[in-house]
Amino acid sequence: FVEASKMLAERMQKEGGNSLDEQLAHGFRLAISRFPKKEEKAILKNLFKTQSSRFAANPKEAKALLSVGKKQIDRSLNLNKTAALTIVANTILNHDETHMKR
Repeated sequence: FVEASKMLAERMQKEGGNSLDEQLAHGFRLAISRFPKKEEKAILKNLFKTQSSRFAANPKEAKALLSVGKKQIDRSLNLNKTAALTIVANTILNHDETHMKR
C-alpha cells in the first residue's frame, strides 16, 4: 500500500501540473474519480505542509519511506516533497470513496 502511495505521489508531481493545488486535485481525481471538495483540499494541503516540515527536519525518514517496495521513484523529484505527497496519497487511497461509490 505504501508502494502504491509513493507511485501515486510521483504521478501527482509529473502529471498534476506545477502547483500543489493542481497536484492534490489530480491525485484525488485519479483515485476517487472526482475533484476534491474545498474542505477536502484544505485538509490534504494542511497534511502536506505538516509532513513536508517533518521530512525537511528528518531527511532519513523520507528516504526510508521512499525505499519501501520494489518500484523506485524518479530521483529527479524532490525527495522531501515526494515523501510528503506519499503520505497525502496514502490518505487519499484510504478515503472511503476510493473503495466504494456512494
